[in-house]
Amino acid sequence: MSDEELPAVFEAVSNWGRWGADDERGTVNLITQEVTARAAAEIREGAVVGFGSIDLSGSLASAEPQTRHVMLKDGEDVGAGYASATDFVGIDYHGVHTSHFDALCHVFYDGRMYNDRPAGLVRSTGAEANTIEAFRDGIATRGVLLDIPSLRGTAFVEPLSPIVPEELDAALAAQGTDIREGDALFIYVGRSAHRAAVAGEFVDGALQVAGLDASCLPWLHAKGIAVLGSDGANDALPRRGGAERVPVHVGAIVYMGMPLLDNAALDALADACRERSRWNFFTAITPLAISGGTGSPVNPLAIF
Repeated sequence: MSDEELPAVFEAVSNWGRWGADDERGTVNLITQEVTARAAAEIREGAVVGFGSIDLSGSLASAEPQTRHVMLKDGEDVGAGYASATDFVGIDYHGVHTSHFDALCHVFYDGRMYNDRPAGLVRSTGAEANTIEAFRDGIATRGVLLDIPSLRGTAFVEPLSPIVPEELDAALAAQGTDIREGDALFIYVGRSAHRAAVAGEFVDGALQVAGLDASCLPWLHAKGIAVLGSDGANDALPRRGGAERVPVHVGAIVYMGMPLLDNAALDALADACRERSRWNFFTAITPLAISGGTGSPVNPLAIF
């Protein structure tokens, strides 16, 4: 999809005002109590798969700040009686290292953020609207995973071959599952297999990771997806051309009000789905309620 086509697409998928002028939850409003109650019926075995990850090693070899893990107290020299260990973790979670949940104040377009609020409400002291605190009650809904490498017959999706809407429909048909309004949709691209094959994801300082083409935005809107996630960045990077670097982030977060889960660790979840030939499950995502925060590290759960 070209840059010239994007403004019309953004306008077509906009949810500004749909849930009122004061709304800060966006598509999570689609997850009603009834949707959550129905989703609980997906729990049949009680098997739980966590799909969050934080890279503490710097093994992704990116140019962004590494996660910092410092032991403040350890157990190497403790004596008799009570003792404890404590540590400090500092995370630049908006990037490629950490599974994280984007708040609706994370992305701007033409100086605006979700629900037509000015970008200036995100100040040097923190955000004053659309913050991660809007999701303090968590996300509890039906999850669906689409296995695009299996659909393509490959180990991973190539970054320069973005996923298009027809493939989303084809994956649903091949897996024998469906989408229901209020679902959380997880797109598996086989990122770890790609990383192993190319020995690094950064070429000349640019991240190369598979994801969706912007043409998928109307599909996501029409299906009533509440949350979108991937083991990649959701956007296909780098784009083949154009100035709009992350159109899926812009269309989803700014216009639809759809929070995104980036860098999910989906290998184990994809394996669990393949073993069961079952691609839907109950999912729970519980971001930290960081005051003024633009997102949060997360360890989402899938429960079969």
